Amino acid sequence: MQKEMHNKLTRLLYELNALDKGQIRLKDMAVETGVAVRTIQRDMNDIQEADFPLWNPDPGVYAFTEGFSLERMQLSSAEASILVLMSDMASSLGGNFGHSFAMLKNRLLATPQDNPFFIKMNSGEMYKDTPITRTLEDAIRAREWVTVCYKGGSQACYPVRPLKLLWSEGFWYLLSLTDDDKLLKFRLEKISSAKEMGKFFKYDKNIDKTLKESTNVWFEKERPLAVQLEVSAECAHFFKQKNYFPLQKLEKELKDGRIVISCKAAKEEEILPTILHWLPHIKVLTPTSLHNRVKDVLNDYLRSAK
Repeated sequence: MQKEMHNKLTRLLYELNALDKGQIRLKDMAVETGVAVRTIQRDMNDIQEADFPLWNPDPGVYAFTEGFSLERMQLSSAEASILVLMSDMASSLGGNFGHSFAMLKNRLLATPQDNPFFIKMNSGEMYKDTPITRTLEDAIRAREWVTVCYKGGSQACYPVRPLKLLWSEGFWYLLSLTDDDKLLKFRLEKISSAKEMGKFFKYDKNIDKTLKESTNVWFEKERPLAVQLEVSAECAHFFKQKNYFPLQKLEKELKDGRIVISCKAAKEEEILPTILHWLPHIKVLTPTSLHNRVKDVLNDYLRSAK
């Protein structure tokens, strides 16, 4: 059974690659693959049933319909052949499995124009597979201390416990802990070297909680800054449906539709960009220092805009 599936997969790979280049003749394909014409015909039926568009321009001749190509579907010949084989297996199982696979197959075969979904992600730097990133990945898995040398900062090299490779707002960071438990975040492209130190550490699971609570890269292990904010009636529904701030809570709903929310931050920098983004629909109630800082930022802007 396993050998039979392997033979069919290899044959489908050959056939799909040929179809992607142009027309094929069943007789010629049978000779090339060393099987009967009837077997090739069954393969063509399987390819059609897997929703790859075939047509018969002449008797015994098959081709993809005009305009279709595996490259346009962003599928390789190998991926397409596996899809055909799995489609054949799913149809024989039937029931929920067949239906589920059919839905998955439709998503895989959808072109960008056909896909009803579009998810906008922040663009930014690509993650690069380099000797440095591989060293960091291995050290994170092994929970091994590393010495990280960094281009920038008050110190050239840092002995740290590497925790995660973190992507935030378009940039890659190494999240790490110093020997005195201070969180350090290094921009990945500024790390000039990373070397294992041969000593190991126990992972602090509280880091996962801190990461889940964070909304940007300005987070720390502790969030001592308690903040209260007032949101306008026009934008209140956004803040009821989504947490824009760390540890955000709905404190009060006012009769005119305004709401009061609270949050906790490690420092003002963790929440200041979000507050500025929502102006004039948000107002800092407490602490006074944050309220004054927002005013200072706005006054600086107005002075520079004159």
